Amino acid sequence: MPLQLIFTSAPRGLVAGRSGYCTVARHRSIPDRLAQILESLGTPHQNPEGATFTFRIIEASNTNWFVLSRFVARGLDYSQRDNRLAHHLIFTAEEAAVLPPPSAMAFRWNGWLTEWTQEPTWLTEDPRPLILDKAPPLRPASAWREFSGTGAKAAWLVNEVGPTTLCLTQPPEDKILLRLLAESAALLGNSSWYATFTSNVIVTGSDGFHWAVGLVTGRPEINLSQTQQLPAPTSELARQAATGNSATIPVRAAGEKNSSALNSAKSNQSKLPWNIIIIFFSLGVLAIIAALVIGQFSNGSKKTATPSNPTAPAINTTQSSDIYRSNIAIQGVASFLDSERYVDAGKLWLESVNHSPTFTERYREQYLTRITKNYAEKTAAQLLQRLAQPNLNQSTVSEIGEDAATAVRIGTELNIPVDTHWKKLVNVNEQIQIISQLDIRPVILISGRWQTTDLGKSAPSSAEFKLSNAGAEKILKFIEITKVTPELTVSARVRLLPLTSFHKRDNHTPYLNAEIRRGGQSYWIETSGTAGTAPIVVGIGPKKKSLELNFSDGTATSLQEQNRLLEIVLPDGSHQCIALIADWKKIKPLNLGTWALDVERDTGVVQAATWAENALKAFQPETGTVGLYPTGHEFPDRDLASIRATRSLLETDLLRNEYKESTRISNQESIKSRKQFFAQGDYINAGRPWSLIIVSPKGDAGATLIEFQ
Repeated sequence: MPLQLIFTSAPRGLVAGRSGYCTVARHRSIPDRLAQILESLGTPHQNPEGATFTFRIIEASNTNWFVLSRFVARGLDYSQRDNRLAHHLIFTAEEAAVLPPPSAMAFRWNGWLTEWTQEPTWLTEDPRPLILDKAPPLRPASAWREFSGTGAKAAWLVNEVGPTTLCLTQPPEDKILLRLLAESAALLGNSSWYATFTSNVIVTGSDGFHWAVGLVTGRPEINLSQTQQLPAPTSELARQAATGNSATIPVRAAGEKNSSALNSAKSNQSKLPWNIIIIFFSLGVLAIIAALVIGQFSNGSKKTATPSNPTAPAINTTQSSDIYRSNIAIQGVASFLDSERYVDAGKLWLESVNHSPTFTERYREQYLTRITKNYAEKTAAQLLQRLAQPNLNQSTVSEIGEDAATAVRIGTELNIPVDTHWKKLVNVNEQIQIISQLDIRPVILISGRWQTTDLGKSAPSSAEFKLSNAGAEKILKFIEITKVTPELTVSARVRLLPLTSFHKRDNHTPYLNAEIRRGGQSYWIETSGTAGTAPIVVGIGPKKKSLELNFSDGTATSLQEQNRLLEIVLPDGSHQCIALIADWKKIKPLNLGTWALDVERDTGVVQAATWAENALKAFQPETGTVGLYPTGHEFPDRDLASIRATRSLLETDLLRNEYKESTRISNQESIKSRKQFFAQGDYINAGRPWSLIIVSPKGDAGATLIEFQ
């Protein structure tokens, strides 16, 4: 029994419909992703009479689902709109393998609904099989014979590798039309459920359908109103459609003539005089006797093998199914190319090559050339466009990273030419991988040095990092947010990480259990351990402003001139990091690339792209602030540092650099090129490379945190 899903335009849904329709009946086993896809189809039928039938193969939840649908519009709802209904029958591949073709199911099943008046409901499992109306066998193609003069014309819709992609115009009524489609599909045998169709291409579109009823530009057309006048095909499939015999036998050109003569002789046999019949009978007996004598004589010299008709070879159903799947994949490639989904088109092409290399070789020029021509350029642009969407979160960025890696992998397998577009795609992928692997967390930047105690290589040791007043104040503000009191401690998890570049993800270093507590005027963040020997202790109060690390051996001495990052995670999942920086020279700025910047068209302001904005905002220097600057900016900076760079700032920098470099030939070409970019409105390239720099309260430049090269 297939799964069922019913949508209606009436506003009483089991699940609110995103496309204006509501689920009123659904089987619990239907995956949510499949339900969403079917919901997005809506009800492409507006005429209060008739119905629209479609058959699709939909991939959802890593499974192919065979979906037979009927769409109707009956009456008006309370708002005087068409009360439309979509009824879907959903089959698995195993179910489809033992059923008649989908178009036959469409006209033989009487369970189709035309309206819904009940409350929304979950459908329960029904073990009973589908009850279908009785119908004549689909072979020979009797409906085609009655409609067009010969059943052979059912082969118009198929070929030796599967269903033909075409359109059918001037169709008869639905029941006859569906019967015609069913008889053509039956010629495909076990693969009849790979022939997708729509009975009204005007309302459904032609994408994804082999057989489209209605005119489709660019497709071969069969005008069903003129089938009587059109010549019948003469292929083996046509013979099978006409005779119903699937055995492979040679078909002679004069077969119909010989058959007619034989039928004429049989019909006239009763009209022959008896004496003529006796003469023919006598001659026949003599011929038989002569044949026996000759046979006996021949046996004396050599033995003659008795001829026999060879047994028809068994059909390789596995190979046949592979060919049909490849044919379907090729049709999907065309659809993906039309919508510029080049990675999906490339995947399908590679799959079809694996299924049937001989078959796909025929279409190499038609499809592979189209894929490789625009693959790199279009895919890189699409990835960057996705990154420019507002409100991106880390999960979405990670998903884009996976897609970028897949795009490069598929492109490599397709042997995409290594030109400028391909190099850009590879570069975009590399940058996206960097971003997708980042762990963007707010970080307090504190400069200082480690003071260590060393009692010997095997003796316990400790290291203390003194906090400035400004740094301690920022940490205290974070602690106060936790709402810790003398009576209430807050649990936390902490870990200490090496710091070589900011926002690096670390999935290996374990967390330690800790608690945040208050005692008098002092605040503490302390990991579990014996008093005085806890691995990590942060103390902020009148008498102590430092971070202390305790080790069971002499490890503390290795921290001299080393940078560390303390990560704190609260029970609600929020993070806070404290960067303890003993040597800024050992920190390599993170390079996000110039494509991590964006320009406001109206104002010319250069700023971080949406997906990179949080990375810039995450930094909290103990003093001063951070600012985004083009190359060659002059410090001390008189303006307040900002992560937005104005057009006037860039223009001023270019004029200043042009004056300074007027006597130095080496940089004159660079300044000239930057001015040309500026004149063209390309402010990002006019200022590259850009940098995110710490700026002191006096306007002096500090360390570079992020580069955009």
